Amino acid sequence: MGPAGSGARGRRGTLRGRRGTASPPRRRLEAEAMRPAHRAALALLVALGCSIAAEGATARTLALLVGVSDYPALPADRQLKAPANDVRRMQLALKTRGVAPEDVVVLADGVEGTAGSPTRAAILAGLERLAGAAQKGDLVIFYASGHGTRQPSRTALKVDGLDQVFLPRDAAPPKAGEARNQFENAIAGPDFGARLDAIRSRGADVWFILDSCFSGSASRAVGDGVHDKKISLEDIGLSTSSAMTPEKTTVLADFAPDLPPGSGRLTAFYASQPNETAREVALPPGAPMERRVWGSIFTTALADVLQRTPALSYRQLMVETGRVLRADAAFQARQTPSFEGDGMDGPVPGGGTATAENGSTWRVGAGILHAGQIEGVETGALVALYDSAAQPAGKPSGHAMVEEVEATRARLVALKPGCVPARTRCPTVPGSAVLDKAAYARLARPAPQAAFTISRPRPWPRRGAPDAAQEARLHQAFQAALSGPLKDVARLDDAAPALVAWMTGDGLRFMPDGLDPLAMEAGPLAAITPETDTDSATTAIARAVLRARQLLRLQALTAASAGRDLDLSTEVRRFGLDPTARQCAFKGTPATVAEDGSVAVCDKVQVAVQNRSTRPVLAAIFFLDDAWNLMARRPTCPVGLTVSDRLEPGRRLVFEVPYHPRAIVPGHAPGTSNGVFVVGVPFIEGETDLPSLCALTGFNDLAGQATRGDEGTGLDDLVDGTTRGGRLPLESASLSFAFWPVSQPVKP
Repeated sequence: MGPAGSGARGRRGTLRGRRGTASPPRRRLEAEAMRPAHRAALALLVALGCSIAAEGATARTLALLVGVSDYPALPADRQLKAPANDVRRMQLALKTRGVAPEDVVVLADGVEGTAGSPTRAAILAGLERLAGAAQKGDLVIFYASGHGTRQPSRTALKVDGLDQVFLPRDAAPPKAGEARNQFENAIAGPDFGARLDAIRSRGADVWFILDSCFSGSASRAVGDGVHDKKISLEDIGLSTSSAMTPEKTTVLADFAPDLPPGSGRLTAFYASQPNETAREVALPPGAPMERRVWGSIFTTALADVLQRTPALSYRQLMVETGRVLRADAAFQARQTPSFEGDGMDGPVPGGGTATAENGSTWRVGAGILHAGQIEGVETGALVALYDSAAQPAGKPSGHAMVEEVEATRARLVALKPGCVPARTRCPTVPGSAVLDKAAYARLARPAPQAAFTISRPRPWPRRGAPDAAQEARLHQAFQAALSGPLKDVARLDDAAPALVAWMTGDGLRFMPDGLDPLAMEAGPLAAITPETDTDSATTAIARAVLRARQLLRLQALTAASAGRDLDLSTEVRRFGLDPTARQCAFKGTPATVAEDGSVAVCDKVQVAVQNRSTRPVLAAIFFLDDAWNLMARRPTCPVGLTVSDRLEPGRRLVFEVPYHPRAIVPGHAPGTSNGVFVVGVPFIEGETDLPSLCALTGFNDLAGQATRGDEGTGLDDLVDGTTRGGRLPLESASLSFAFWPVSQPVKP
């Protein structure tokens, strides 16, 4: 269940439909009073008031922990046993990480020191109190354990017509004569989202943790000491018939909250996905029931990792929690925890910076590196190996070399134990206990790469040619880039270059060899003017060349991928200009455009991605402008893919690219091209270590900076290939490109 207004998104693809030239893009994509509380809520406000320091104090961590075991209005077999213990576990875990007990407020049945009963009014009042008191730099933690369900949505934004809701203690079926499709007092995603956004607007970060599930069917015992934490409308004689009919097509839209500058970040953890069961179990298994202790499996695993691993990012915490869930047979489940939010790579309170945040780090298992060519891993690269996320970056367990690489994975071979590759050439060994035990790998030294070929700068033909002063300026900056950041990365080749460097009054435009500059202008632009200093010009050229190399590499990988699971198609729709309003008539009926026709002002390009496989997939969608910036449409960067980005079998994802008059600007040729790049990754049940793919945006120029995943990455790191990025699963990814030509006015 996502707090509405605070989230991340995504989907997936293969290539079919319109295809343009082997070059990309220009335009940028343009884009969701509480009544007075009663006595229990008042008691909560007093408790919260005592726990919050005066304004101006140092940053604090404040927590509101909710546990709902008793549901007086629900049948006896719908009561829960774990939430009280879940809250106790979280209290201990937070105390272990240095959170002051007086800054932790509890609303839970049967827990010592509770501030009140966990009713809807008390829970929302507690969040509102925190929203009014939180200060910039604070961290607010909200944790809740109890029943979850789904019921007809109050808005038309839900694809399946259902809201995911949390049931507080006073949740109840509707009264006689009322609509039989809503729980009374349920707390839906929008209820949480509005209050979390209010906290974030104060400049405080939020960590939102929900241990409940939103599946259908009964809350039933599945075995000795194992219960599913789920309940549905049908379980108690209600109906979901008023929900909107689920469609096969999802419209990809932007629902990001409208928060002021300087707002805090969100990190949200969920125990399971909307179609999965979250469980509570009695531990340890095999012991007499009277000696077992009940706990929700997600919270039990989460608290365990929090207590034993000091240095963690939120992303690493979720990954490690997922590993515990999958590894411990006592949990008897394979639910898939999910996450969202823009704070996933921040540090968990109470610990230092973890290994995986220091450079490019990926998961390792059975000698396989969960990253490949798409993330810049090449044969011959060396990686440092780590047994856990808590291991210091400077103290690896050993080293390995990339022996074989594919698009999304690489096979490792261990180096001789004790040998330090930074000091000497290390031999490989066929078997290694260090490699077998390794859980993470960090790029230690990129592979030697064949130099990328570029022509010497050529003046743009006809009117686009630069004047003598600009030409001299561009030649000087080009030579500085080749002898500086691009040394050993690019070399000159005027006979058959991969890229031609065209000089214009705007700077250097790097275009594929064979593309006619009199007809098409597309490729990375290093913007250089008389005001640009030498260092800035050198950096701009290097970034443009690296971006071009990356895109051409992705195109080569796409040709080998054959778009396994996803269909990617595009359709141009022509609306024309409304002469009365002098605006594009996008609300009118569009005309069709020929398959090879160019996009013009007041056209829309509809992009459709359909999962034609029999399994769910995660999909990342990047728009390409005319400068080959990869701008993430999904996932949200720097968060990366989350399980909310699943595209179910048969489902189709659609979004539009509207071409307003301001979207197309004059260039040096009558045409350019835009496009879309789609990466589809098979979804693996129970897997929490999902690919980021935001490293692909690390070479964007200022025009694409809004969706750049690694804004702090230096040019040296980009050249060395050490931009960050999450791991990719073992199955090969599905890669697809589609391009469409765009007409543009020519500069005088």
